[in-house]
Amino acid sequence: MKLYQYLAALVAFATLVPSILADSEDADDDGFFYFQDDIDWSQSAIYPQSCIETNDGPVVVYTLYNKNHNQCKKKARGTYKMGIGSFVKAYSRQMEKEYEAKGAEYEVDEDAFAYLECQQTYYNNQMYYMKVGCRSTGKGFQVKSYTDQYCTQQASSTYNMGVDISSLRVNFDNCKSCVATTYNQYSNNNNNNNYQNQNYYDNGSMNQHESMLCSSANYYKETCNRSCRRSAKKNSSGSSYGGNGFSAVGKVFLWILSISAIFFLLAGLAQRKKMSKQDALIEEAAIKSSGVDKKFIPRIFIGLILFVIVLILFKRKVLTWFFLVTVNIALLAYWMHLKNKAEQNAAVSGFQLYGESGGVAA
Repeated sequence: MKLYQYLAALVAFATLVPSILADSEDADDDGFFYFQDDIDWSQSAIYPQSCIETNDGPVVVYTLYNKNHNQCKKKARGTYKMGIGSFVKAYSRQMEKEYEAKGAEYEVDEDAFAYLECQQTYYNNQMYYMKVGCRSTGKGFQVKSYTDQYCTQQASSTYNMGVDISSLRVNFDNCKSCVATTYNQYSNNNNNNNYQNQNYYDNGSMNQHESMLCSSANYYKETCNRSCRRSAKKNSSGSSYGGNGFSAVGKVFLWILSISAIFFLLAGLAQRKKMSKQDALIEEAAIKSSGVDKKFIPRIFIGLILFVIVLILFKRKVLTWFFLVTVNIALLAYWMHLKNKAEQNAAVSGFQLYGESGGVAA
């Protein structure tokens, strides 16, 4: 065989290597990513909210967002759940693609991935079954012990078998773009490298149809009912920032409670102007006895309003509802107190004017 024939055969083999490697990589997924997805994810996002334990096993609760989502604050497509193994597999594959686009490598421990399924092991001469589950915080994973081969009956104690699952990472409470933009500065001018990456790049950014995470999360999604969402929100209540924010109904009640607080405040101030001098002096004496200077009361109200606004901005829902409801009740009680006091004074004045018999008192 002549030299040019050897060279031609070598070039043909080199051309087939990328496709062979890609096929072998896809084979490891057991057809997990073999589905049709025509959705444009280029401007969409996903918000992994929490990992929760259910009767069907551990799941990851997440919300998908359409374009113009403003960092996962609006335009929610829906909140769903997905088996922990499937979600971690899709999340890790997405990270692999993003790191590869930057010329870096996302480390994935295949031994750790094995524990996404039920694994048999021996400990202290006793057989156990191990599988990855959710941490009590709902923001991470841990290996849990089970007594049956299907990992449905959790053992009374969780043993540390020395299993390292640190590579199974999901960034919870974080708004993640479905398609990450990667600029040419991470690429080189090598033609072979450009050829291998042509399926993931389009003018310097990842191809908009290559969102392994969002495509899988949409394809394998399951309905997250009210109980599911409640469990996920319970785990997220300790977070200082929640990407979901207030729901549409919650925003309506925010407006209602805010407007009602303003109404009760104005009504109370209007009613206070009708107070008798004696009642006004009694109220001022009560304020002084509490150690509060009268001139600081407007500042206290302004500070309270600013505090509630900060709670709303940081999406501390429990504290927001508590303070809004408390302020409304306090202002309503104060207004009703002044109103009843005015009615009592009017009744007393009428009695003094007309007397018991209805005639004019002397």
